[in-house]
Amino acid sequence: MNGNSETLTRLRWFWAWDAPKEERWLEEMAREGWHLASGGILFRFRKGAPCECRYRLDYRTERRGELDEYIDLCRQSGWEMVSRFGAWHYFRNFNPDAPELHSDPSSLADRYRRLLTLLLVLLGMNVMLFLTRPAHSVRLGSFYQAVEVFRFGIVALLAFGVIRIGLYIRDLQRESTRRE
Repeated sequence: MNGNSETLTRLRWFWAWDAPKEERWLEEMAREGWHLASGGILFRFRKGAPCECRYRLDYRTERRGELDEYIDLCRQSGWEMVSRFGAWHYFRNFNPDAPELHSDPSSLADRYRRLLTLLLVLLGMNVMLFLTRPAHSVRLGSFYQAVEVFRFGIVALLAFGVIRIGLYIRDLQRESTRRE
């Protein structure tokens, strides 16, 4: 906690596929009277009355005008955009009867498809960089070997993320099919 008792800063890491876990944590913080001011990895909260509210994250990459329309549509449904971290948008709603931000599993799967597209592009670029490295780079010394190990770790992490998000999308599609 910082010196000001009206604000609280927390360093917390969530993976992209952990959005529901992050939402639950933010809701728990609100029940303790800490309301999100800005999110991401470094979360800032303001002190307020403890309350029940819902937080939802959304991953949006539209151009500014389309994004403004989307945010306005969310606002009309009772969702306030609290913060933005990259393409992640943090929404809050104090009304327990308001409709969900994503009303069905298929619209939630769309959020993850947008993210999956980004991860696939990053994975492809990193695999290409890994495969096109000069053959002599392995013999150049421990620094370059450390860089290669780091790059391999990035490729492995991106591949893991693609698999996790792909499986989550599959589960959401199955749930959507069961509801029909």
